[in-house]
Amino acid sequence: MLTLAVMQALLGFTSETHWLRYARANLVEMFPQLPQQSGYNKRLRELASTMSWLVGALGQQTSIADDDVWIVDSTLSTTPEN
Repeated sequence: MLTLAVMQALLGFTSETHWLRYARANLVEMFPQLPQQSGYNKRLRELASTMSWLVGALGQQTSIADDDVWIVDSTLSTTPEN
């Protein structure tokens, strides 16, 4: 589940429905027993504290907090004209 959640984020899927459809079509060999959407959501909620801990633990092992190089997203934002 952690691997699926990370892959969903890294591949830019914000919708679990779209992500699971993509995973079933393209990743079934790696994940032959994908849960249905309700089961996926339930398991992710149950893993929220574990994922939060993991992000913190990984963050403590990196030098990002005292790194003097910062990368920012310079993607042009398109907002509707009023």
